[in-house]
Amino acid sequence: MKFKTFYIASFLSFGWASAQLNDSIFIPRNQFYYNQLERVWDNPIQFSKQKFSDFTETELSATVKELNMKRVQTAESSSQFGFKTQGIYNISEKLRLLGSFDYQFLTEKNLGYNLTTDRTEDQFVLNPNYLFVPKKANWETQTYHLKGGLSYQIWKGLELGALVDYKNLSSYRKSDPRPEIKTADYSGKIFAGYRLGKHQLSVFGGLGRKTETYDILSVNETMNAPSNPEYYVRFSNGYGRQIYFPSYTDYSYRTVDRNFGGGYSFETPKNFFNINFTYSKSMQDLFGNTGERDGRTSGYTYFDESLEKMKYRLVTYKTDANYWYKGDKMDFTSNVNFQSITGDNYNNAEFGQNYRMTLDKLSSVNSMILKDDQKIQFGATVEAVYNDFSAIDLLGVTHKYVKSLNLNIKFNKDIFYRDTQKVNLEVGAMFYFPVSESLKYTAASSNTLLYDQVIKNDHEFDSTSKLGPQLGLQFYQKVSAKTTLKIFTNFATLFPLNKRFEQNTEYNGNPNLYFNAGISLFY
Repeated sequence: MKFKTFYIASFLSFGWASAQLNDSIFIPRNQFYYNQLERVWDNPIQFSKQKFSDFTETELSATVKELNMKRVQTAESSSQFGFKTQGIYNISEKLRLLGSFDYQFLTEKNLGYNLTTDRTEDQFVLNPNYLFVPKKANWETQTYHLKGGLSYQIWKGLELGALVDYKNLSSYRKSDPRPEIKTADYSGKIFAGYRLGKHQLSVFGGLGRKTETYDILSVNETMNAPSNPEYYVRFSNGYGRQIYFPSYTDYSYRTVDRNFGGGYSFETPKNFFNINFTYSKSMQDLFGNTGERDGRTSGYTYFDESLEKMKYRLVTYKTDANYWYKGDKMDFTSNVNFQSITGDNYNNAEFGQNYRMTLDKLSSVNSMILKDDQKIQFGATVEAVYNDFSAIDLLGVTHKYVKSLNLNIKFNKDIFYRDTQKVNLEVGAMFYFPVSESLKYTAASSNTLLYDQVIKNDHEFDSTSKLGPQLGLQFYQKVSAKTTLKIFTNFATLFPLNKRFEQNTEYNGNPNLYFNAGISLFY
């Protein structure tokens, strides 16, 4: 940890001391520009000629969630505390650096049917291979996330770029059965492009590897027995089935991700357009331990073909197009993103495929701000997301599909402004509408626990229309010529628009509540 802190401090200090170019776009000025920063991370050489001012932003934040209406395999409430620092540093006209470090400490309460680090708050279903127990318990998780990137013009129109990404996660459940989960996730990506006048063509490729090791500390003959149904450790394979898994004490995941693609960009002083096409394939292998001794599982888990139990493959096709108009009185962006994802699970013991997931996702985000010098007179964002999701247990247990539409509308304005201070108010709402849905289930055995307790509830959640009002307030105080303090707070809620979820589940009728607050310095 000391080494990481020293590295980040050195990197940010170097960026601050570097040459300050006379750029025009200061990203922390308004929420509008943070979307563009995310796209710089997607392909930094496409944005190498865009005029971003140097900045470093350091932030402390806290987030609290109360989820009364949710999918089952997500905690009922959580508290998260974070420290983040990020920035852009223009070393010269040819070289730009990006940097980010993020630390998060998360506590979760009352999470059941899940002994993994994944949650279903933002995804329809979990990975098809995981251990679980019905008993709800609390969790603690610490995450360190470090990213770095650069773009460099090496000769005339030829440009190169690179990104590195490392995430380390440690998570454990605070009551029996108590898994300790350690995750190391690292990846890299390189870019090459040629710029001719207003046009640029680029290609890129990346490679990543993620390892996740599970140590189920409390599995034994007494605790892991059907006489203790709340604590009895079970293994889910596919979607809705339980099978015998011969390694309940230690097992590991290894995921290798490969991706490549190409992009095109066009720019004038006021107009910028870019599009990227990406293909990625990730293979997640699950490994058990080395065997049994005295009737009990024992030994160590390591990545050997003989210990491989399951394989889960994800193939993704992604197209992302972005237009940005930069005017004297108005900025406007429009983004269209399409993803087609297919997941296939293979069970080595059964010598065949037993699960398939498909997700087609089309989204469009349109944002604009009207400005008077540094004052934001009015800002608006309209986002629409269409999901077409299906999950099929190919051995006949479950077939689920959901087609849904999300709408997110936000407005913001500087309601108070002077040279040294300003207050920005943001209001909005999120709408969720199921377009069509279906759930079919055929019991393959007398054990229907996952269907009765998880799948039915989750499908009712996905089939319920919802409304989520949002409110945000940001206060800016100029501390010095180059330093500004920002204090921010955000509040949101989510509640159903009909009685379906309340009638068909144990939902208590209370809305979800989200609260976030923090303080940051940028310079």
